[in-house]
Amino acid sequence: MTAKQLSPEIEARIQQLWPRFPPQNAAKALCIPVLYLAQQQFGMVDDEVVDLVAKRLDLPAAHVRGTATFYTMFNKKAVGRFHLQICTNIGCQITGAYGVFDRCKKRLAVDNHGTTEDGNVTLSEVECLAACGFGPVAQIAERGKPDIPLYFENLDLERIDQILDALAEGRVPTELGS
Repeated sequence: MTAKQLSPEIEARIQQLWPRFPPQNAAKALCIPVLYLAQQQFGMVDDEVVDLVAKRLDLPAAHVRGTATFYTMFNKKAVGRFHLQICTNIGCQITGAYGVFDRCKKRLAVDNHGTTEDGNVTLSEVECLAACGFGPVAQIAERGKPDIPLYFENLDLERIDQILDALAEGRVPTELGS
């Protein structure tokens, strides 16, 4: 088995970012961006990726692991092509997030953090997507795409069905009916 290595593109990005930070803090400041880049390359941040990033940044593995496990944006195991996250924090909860989340579970036939049999969609309940005034809120990221995930606000059962239909067709919707 070959050990994982960061791609030349990621190495170039690290070299580009490093000088932007004070020398005494650069490695710690780069921990989150490098974990994010590594996740794009490997699809997740498992123990091997944690060790790789720790070695590359010359940081203790415990520091990198603590960072990777603290932030929900890092996937500890492989996710489907589309990662659908539904916020159920209080702002979204009081506007119907659990109804939306339950609809997703039923339609996708998965539980929280489950992936559909075809590997297309992973569903995750998350605590906050930072759009508290527009709940319920969903975020969708597509594996291997460096773009910022798309947000969908003011969800109801009809709108989440439109999203699920689009994902089943292999695409992220760009517009939803009102």
